[in-house]
Amino acid sequence: MNQITYILYILLSSTIVILVGNWCYKNGKVYILSYFPNDINFGNGINKLLRIAYYLLNLGLAIWSLHSMREIKNSVEVILEISSRLSFILLIIASLHFINIYTVYLIQKHFKNQSK
Repeated sequence: MNQITYILYILLSSTIVILVGNWCYKNGKVYILSYFPNDINFGNGINKLLRIAYYLLNLGLAIWSLHSMREIKNSVEVILEISSRLSFILLIIASLHFINIYTVYLIQKHFKNQSK
């Protein structure tokens, strides 16, 4: 049962991380470029860097969390274990999203103060 749980968890968590990452990258481009209208390349670079860091951190966390998975004996435990781990990944994703938005704001504020 553990192998099935591992496979389902990795497939679901990877799918969620990739879909949310692509969504944030595409929709966040407008947000980030609004902060850097005079330097589009810099804004695009920040957006790409945030996406790569997001992927590495979340996929790494999802894979790393497999080491602490307990012994699974039935299908109910499969569902409980996967739900518990996916909810943790979703909390991490939400936290990173907030941190990324705030970081971009601080970078823009820094550059705005330097240009005065």
